[in-house]
Amino acid sequence: MTDIATQWVAGASSGDWSILAPSAVAWTDENGNSIRDENGRPVDAEFTAGGILAANDDLFTAALISIFSDAEAGPDDKLPPGEEDPRGWWAGPIGSKLWLRARSRLDDVTRALIKDDIEQALGWMIEDDVVVAIDVVLETQSRGQLNVRIGFRRTDGTRRALAFATLWEDL
Repeated sequence: MTDIATQWVAGASSGDWSILAPSAVAWTDENGNSIRDENGRPVDAEFTAGGILAANDDLFTAALISIFSDAEAGPDDKLPPGEEDPRGWWAGPIGSKLWLRARSRLDDVTRALIKDDIEQALGWMIEDDVVVAIDVVLETQSRGQLNVRIGFRRTDGTRRALAFATLWEDL
């Protein structure tokens, strides 16, 4: 499956589409023939404002969207102090409940909730046969800082891994 690649920017704690270097594009007609100007030269354009979008990292893009989009809080979820919005995505159940843990202390309970949040957010990948297995490993590098490694085994047997240094930090 071709997909726009999303890149995680650790320093900003955000994701964005990956941009390749600027490129020239020749315009063509519906038959694939080059469109030419009145002097017979091919009509083209150079995209220099950011270049073109990178593609073909569908697994990581799906994982990033699933983990870092805010899932809707359920009726049994306790919202963080001062929050009234249960969040969620208007188009359906997607995302994780990591946002509910943002003001929690990093203890065994919070670690278990974070691991469960990630596994639930990625669970659709197994249900939809995108992957056959997902392995989530949490590591505490320093007091109050949580890193995560996620291993994916695709249906064809290939393995991919995604790692986040400082997925979560105590306030």
